[in-house]
Amino acid sequence: MALHSSCLAPIPLMLAIAGLTPAPALAQRVQDNAVTDAEDAFGSNDGGEELGIYGPTDVRGFSPIDAGNVRLEGLYIDRQGDLSPRLVEGNRIRIGPSAIGYPFPSPSGIVDYRLRTPGARLAVSAVTQVHSFGGALIEVDAQVPLAGETLGLGIGVSQAHNEYASGNNADILSTALIGVWRPAPSITIKPFWSRVRIVDEDIFPIIIGNGVTPPPRMRRRQFVGQHWADVETERFNYGAIGQGRIGDFNVRAGAFRSVTRILESHSVLLDAAPPGTLAARRVVGAPPRANASTSGEIGVSRGFGSKTAQHELMLTVRARAQQRRYGGSDSVSIGAAPFDTPLYVPRPTFDFGRSSDDRVRQWTVGVGYLGRITGLGQVSLGLQRSDYRKAVTAPGGPLPVSRDTPWLFNLAATVDITPVIALYGGYTRGLEESDVAPETASNRDEAPPAIRTRQIDAGVRLRLGPMTLIAGGFDIAKPYYGLDSANLFRDLGTITHRGVELSLNGSPVRGLTIVGGGVLLDARVSGVEVASGVIGKRPIGTATHTLIGSLDWRPVRFDAFSIDLGVEHRGPSLGDAANLVKVRPYTTIDLGVRYRFRLGGRAALARLRATNLFNSDGWDVNGNNAFTYIQSRQLIARLAVDF
Repeated sequence: MALHSSCLAPIPLMLAIAGLTPAPALAQRVQDNAVTDAEDAFGSNDGGEELGIYGPTDVRGFSPIDAGNVRLEGLYIDRQGDLSPRLVEGNRIRIGPSAIGYPFPSPSGIVDYRLRTPGARLAVSAVTQVHSFGGALIEVDAQVPLAGETLGLGIGVSQAHNEYASGNNADILSTALIGVWRPAPSITIKPFWSRVRIVDEDIFPIIIGNGVTPPPRMRRRQFVGQHWADVETERFNYGAIGQGRIGDFNVRAGAFRSVTRILESHSVLLDAAPPGTLAARRVVGAPPRANASTSGEIGVSRGFGSKTAQHELMLTVRARAQQRRYGGSDSVSIGAAPFDTPLYVPRPTFDFGRSSDDRVRQWTVGVGYLGRITGLGQVSLGLQRSDYRKAVTAPGGPLPVSRDTPWLFNLAATVDITPVIALYGGYTRGLEESDVAPETASNRDEAPPAIRTRQIDAGVRLRLGPMTLIAGGFDIAKPYYGLDSANLFRDLGTITHRGVELSLNGSPVRGLTIVGGGVLLDARVSGVEVASGVIGKRPIGTATHTLIGSLDWRPVRFDAFSIDLGVEHRGPSLGDAANLVKVRPYTTIDLGVRYRFRLGGRAALARLRATNLFNSDGWDVNGNNAFTYIQSRQLIARLAVDF
């Protein structure tokens, strides 16, 4: 692995600063533990390890990120580029009970990220990691108090050489700066900046099926793409968050800029065939493209009431100005090759067309109420007015402007039947972005206009001693954008997701933490295309069920050591629009150990983890008759030290 000297330059300085600290700093990375930190089984990320039945790209069968339902410390951000792990320490999926009391929730959930806010004590954390695939990682995070608790600075830098299951690789440099300023006891301002640079990312192939069965099993960790077919990407996220109290009012505000620049882009498409049989191959190249958005939110609230009854009124304004440049791609055949066999060819000449440009302007004003009565429960109400405008300039000229000015509202409540039993329920209407056309679409990367959505959910929460059980159901309806028989991504009807979900978490005995859950999902499509038989009644790639179970055991008499186990089962799904291709279920098991010790007087953690321990084989669906295989077995060794 080549670690660039420019990336490593700040690391000795951070370690030298750490040596000046007069006392052991607060633990930073040594205590990262996704299982013990989980609030429920619905989805979280701590220290880079994900846990739960849902994630930022899949909640109840939909993607909060694609829908624009992203928050940074509770504030709206129109995220166009992945948030650097040096900038954020993790995220939480907010649905069901965790979304009640959350200002203006959205259908299909919210993913809420947390900044790595620097503290009032000098501290440095360093992490090194190696993978059995051959990848490696170095991370350093520092928090430097400049004026006690009044002013502080956080610095993060990491360099990674990633090796992936498909035999491809990438070099990733990530940097972040985070400040905290408290000009008064009741006011906090946090500016931040981050950059992620991905270079020489060889693109894994997408396997195009025959429309009848999934592709045959392939040899994993064998690169069958083209080394010149890579991607070069830059991602920037910067802005500021402020909160404070002015008289009787609480004020929270955030202003953000989020940018992704794709400097070079390719997609490799391989036709499936019996192993060793000649199969067609093509590469889709695209000119430079970019997504950028300036967004933010300001909210003012006032609370009043008594010790047993609290009320809060809030006024919120959200806005975004988004611009996307896409299109102009060219598809070139690179000749046939025996399926599942590397055969490299020289880079062909691409004839790029003109790009398209779209601009979105949106304002949303909302008023809300939150009430809590001790021993009875809480209620949340919200009403929003949104003004949405999207203008697209295609190669042939401007297209008609898309506008919408809907009224949106939400109502949710919990009722405490007893100290053990609580009922919850909610109804939400939203305006969301549709999924972007996938790479296999003839109009790849195109983003349709915003869509109106609605969600109903309800359930029960039981506090069973040290354990918490949540069981509920949901019903979500949205317009359905998908690939038609001509591979055009467009509105095909209405999609409805109905399901039941379960979460169980807690510590039944000292030293043992359990997190388990699952979702049973009935996803259906309706409309003219379904009625005419052009597409099937089930959406592409949506699993019928997902089950997860995780535990972390830390022996009481030897608490320096712990063992963790994770099991995930993903049910069957459909791989094509006609519903002919059945994708079989698969189960993966992860096993890990932690050992906490002192290294030179500093807290340290050695971690060894095997993912997909038994090397389960399976396919993920990337579009209509488009597949990639799941991650194969990998061993990860990690050393973290808090200075």
